[in-house]
Amino acid sequence: MFTSIKKLIIPTLLLSYLGCIASYAQTFTADTSFVFEPTPKQKRVFYKKNPPPFLAVYQQNDKMLVLLAASHGPQSIPAVHYAFDTYHPQVALVEREPGQPFGDKCTEAEDAYTAALSAKNNLPLVRTDAGLQQQWDYAKTHGFSYEDFQMLWIIRNAYGFSRQEGQQTNALQEINDYKRTIHNPAWGELFTEERLLSYFQQHYHQDFNTTDFVKLYEDLMEVSPKKWVLQTPFYRLVNISPDVRSVTMLQNITAALNEYPVVFSEMGASHFIDIHKALQRMLGKPRYITANQLSPQILWTDCTLEGLQEKTLLP
Repeated sequence: MFTSIKKLIIPTLLLSYLGCIASYAQTFTADTSFVFEPTPKQKRVFYKKNPPPFLAVYQQNDKMLVLLAASHGPQSIPAVHYAFDTYHPQVALVEREPGQPFGDKCTEAEDAYTAALSAKNNLPLVRTDAGLQQQWDYAKTHGFSYEDFQMLWIIRNAYGFSRQEGQQTNALQEINDYKRTIHNPAWGELFTEERLLSYFQQHYHQDFNTTDFVKLYEDLMEVSPKKWVLQTPFYRLVNISPDVRSVTMLQNITAALNEYPVVFSEMGASHFIDIHKALQRMLGKPRYITANQLSPQILWTDCTLEGLQEKTLLP
C-alpha cells in the first residue's frame, strides 16, 4: 500500500515542480501574423463595447500586462494613475518615437504623464513606436509623398500646440517646428509657406492659418470618421501603420514581458485594436476596465520628468 502511494505521489510532485520551472522560464513570442488593420465598422463594434480610454489587464502565470488603450490627451491620464497605484508595474512603455520630445506639460497627455510617474517611481521607460526613418521608408513604399508625411506631423504638432497653449498656430511656425524636430533633407524638400497653404487647401479644404486644429484632429481620429476624413492623406497614412508601428509596439511589449513581471503600456486605442488578437493569442483574454469604472483619481498636478531613465528593449 505505502509503495503504491509513493509511486503515485512522487510523479505528481515531479510534474508540479517541472510545471513551476516551465512557468518561471516562460518565454513570450510575438505572433505578428495576428496584427491587422480593422475596418471602420469593426472599430465601431469593438469600441461600442469598450469605449476608449480603457485598460486591458492580462494575466499569464506570473506575468501581467496592464495596457491603456488611450484617447490621446488628458482624458486618459486618470487611467495611467490608477494603473500605477493598483498594479505597481516594474517598467512602463509609451507610444512615442525614439528621440522625440514629450510635451512641455506632463498633465496634457498620457505618454508624458506615464514618463513622469516612471521617473517618480524609478522605473525604466521604454519608447515603443517605430523610428522616424522606419516610418518614412514605410510611407514611401506605400506611395505617399514627403508632403503627405510632413503634413501628418504638422497636423499632430498643430493640435498639440493649440491644446496646450490655447492659441492659433500658423503655417510658418509649423514649418519651422517641423524643420527643427523631424525634417531630414534626404527625404525630400521642406514645405515652403506657399506650398503648405496650397496643399492643405487641396486636401483638407480649409485655410491652414484659421483652422481649429483641436477639432480637425478629433475629426481625423474619430472612431467613426466622416466620409471626407477617409480620403485625407492623414487618415490613410495613419491606417497603414499596423505593419510598422503597431508591430513594433507589440514586439516591445513582448520583450518587456520576457524581462519584467508586471508591465504597463500605453498606446492609442487604434493601435490596441491592431494588436489585440495577437495579445490574446499570447496572453489569453483580458479584463477590461473602462474610464467610468475607475474611482476618482488624485492626479499629480505638478509632475515633472526629472530623473527619468529610458531604456531600449529591441535591438
